[in-house]
Amino acid sequence: MKKTLLIASLVGMFAFASCGNKNQKEGTVEEVSVEETLDKTATPETAETQDIVTMFIGPKKVDCTGVGPMKCLQVKETEDGEWTLLYSSIQGFEYEEGYNYKLEVRREDVPNPPADAPSVRYILVKEISKTKA
Repeated sequence: MKKTLLIASLVGMFAFASCGNKNQKEGTVEEVSVEETLDKTATPETAETQDIVTMFIGPKKVDCTGVGPMKCLQVKETEDGEWTLLYSSIQGFEYEEGYNYKLEVRREDVPNPPADAPSVRYILVKEISKTKA
């Protein structure tokens, strides 16, 4: 009896969920840009904490200590700024040693990060320049 009730409940949920969006016509595909998708999936915590910044990347990684010994990128946000270490990666960016980079990145705060994880996420928007050091 319990199994039958459980199966009937599951079938009902799937049937209800498959009704879909009433505004979408059958057989059509709705095109959505990446920006629209980001806007729709942004939570109140992340919607206000995203910004685009220019980031300069140095020509070699240096020794640093995060959770353990590792290699970090040298970064700065202005050409004449001070080098700082980036303990995390830049999503979508393929680093090649021996080059200076100028990037446009989206910086997002990570709500409630684990204790051993960064509180900021960097995502490549555009590689502006790559020059031999």
